[in-house]
Amino acid sequence: MKNFLHLSLIYILLTSLMLTSLGCVTRLATPAGVPDIPVGKYDNLIEEKSRKIQIYDGLYNKLTVESTWLDSAVTEASLSHNARLQQWNEQKYKEEKVKVISKHAESTEFFVSFYSPERKHNDLSNNKTLWKIFLDVNGQRYEGKATKVKLLFSEIQVLYPYHNRWSTPYVVSFPVATTLVENKPATLTFTGAVSSTQLQF
Repeated sequence: MKNFLHLSLIYILLTSLMLTSLGCVTRLATPAGVPDIPVGKYDNLIEEKSRKIQIYDGLYNKLTVESTWLDSAVTEASLSHNARLQQWNEQKYKEEKVKVISKHAESTEFFVSFYSPERKHNDLSNNKTLWKIFLDVNGQRYEGKATKVKLLFSEIQVLYPYHNRWSTPYVVSFPVATTLVENKPATLTFTGAVSSTQLQF
């Protein structure tokens, strides 16, 4: 009986220590000089700026596309989120922000989590891809270029919680400055021999 109580106390102590450690990991402070955007606010923003569509042929899932518009608000929140998770100093944060501002001065980007049961159909970044991707906004149409995201699954899911292991992550870039099109109604179109679908933002 004494041994049982002794083991129980050890188990409770170890469990408490583990929970305390986990609590410390999830409560990283935002580094000095970085805008403090709470995790909850970041998650809400990603949900607000994301759209999802699934295409079925009967019970057969032909295509699932979920996308987040990487506008100025999402970009600022993502930088703050990354700075907190990776504990950037203020200089590193400023350097990353300059890179993003420079990129968005010439382009508009969307993160895309793309699933097709046929692997050969999941080729958005291939030079001979089956797909065309268009952004329609302000009465103009822009053709996109997809780049596969080469981060660990866990790194991507921290930024885009809806992304899963069965989908492939891409960033699709369109040749129009972010400030010219953000906060306006827009349509993201994926079209090809396999299927056609649209996400309304």
